[in-house]
Amino acid sequence: MAKSQFHYAAFLALILFFLIASNEIQKAESIGCEKMSVTWSGPCFDTGGCNNQCINWEHAIHGACHWDWTGPACYCYFC
Repeated sequence: MAKSQFHYAAFLALILFFLIASNEIQKAESIGCEKMSVTWSGPCFDTGGCNNQCINWEHAIHGACHWDWTGPACYCYFC
């Protein structure tokens, strides 16, 4: 009985490990791709304007307005 409980706990721990590891890999791949605009000032309500600002001023691939802890902000995407 104790051996079976150990195997069950080990299996659950392994599944949890893989779930966390895959999530961390996805985070690591996205580091450096998304960055809050350094040239946009004020809240971002115009995604088209944010996109143009990111492309023309910050040489990003594209930009979009997203909500974060500060409110609506312009984010530029570089990959």
